[in-house]
Amino acid sequence: MATLQPPLSTTYSRLYITLFRTHQRLTPPHLNPPQYIKMEQHSRIFILFFFVCFFFFLSPIQLCHCFSVQTNVTVGEDLIEKACHFTPHADMCQASLQMDPNSGQADMEGLAVIALKVALANATDNSKHISQMLNNSTLDPFIEQCLSDCVEQYWDSIDQIEDALAAIAGKDYHDVNDWVNAAIANSETCEQGFTEKPGYESMVTQRNVVFKQLCLNALSITQHLQ
Repeated sequence: MATLQPPLSTTYSRLYITLFRTHQRLTPPHLNPPQYIKMEQHSRIFILFFFVCFFFFLSPIQLCHCFSVQTNVTVGEDLIEKACHFTPHADMCQASLQMDPNSGQADMEGLAVIALKVALANATDNSKHISQMLNNSTLDPFIEQCLSDCVEQYWDSIDQIEDALAAIAGKDYHDVNDWVNAAIANSETCEQGFTEKPGYESMVTQRNVVFKQLCLNALSITQHLQ
C-alpha cells in the first residue's frame, strides 16, 4: 500500500517554519543592531536559497513519485478488470484478485498465478472442512462414504492445481488447462457421488460450485497468455 504524502504546499510551509525557528534560536543575543541586522539578512538569504533549491530539485522528484504510485495503481486495476472481463464469473474474479496485495503490480501471467492460488486455497479449505464433517459419529454410512471420497477428490485437486502452477511457471499453458480441468472434474465427481443412491443430496454442493467457478476464472485468465 502506498504511503500517503502530505500536500506539497504543507511540506514547504513546514520546512520554511522549521528553518525560520532554527534561525531565531541560533541568533546570538549579544550582537549590536548593525551586526544583528547584517547577520539576519545573511540568514534570510540562506533560507531563501535553500527553499528555492528544495522547490526546484526535490519537488519534481516528489511529484514524479506521487504520479508513479497513482499510475501503477490505476494500471493494476485496469489490468484486473481486463483479465476478469471475459471470465464466466467476473465479479468473483475481481474480488478474489483484489484481495491479493500483489495483484496491483502483477502482469497478466501474475494474475493467472494469483487466480490459481485462490483456487488452491479453496480446495485446501474444502478438504479440511469435509474432513471435519467426517468426525460426526452419527453420519449415515452412505453419506460418510461420499464425504470420504470427496476428501480424496480434493486432495487430488490440490495436487493438480499445484501442477498447474508449475506448468504456468514453465510457460506450458496447455498443461495448465489440462490440470485445472482435471481438478474441476474431481469436484464434479464429488458432487455426483451423492446422487448414486436415491433419496440423498450432497452436503457440499456450494463448496463444489465455488471451487469450480474459481477454476473456470483461472482458466479464462490463462487463455490471455496463449
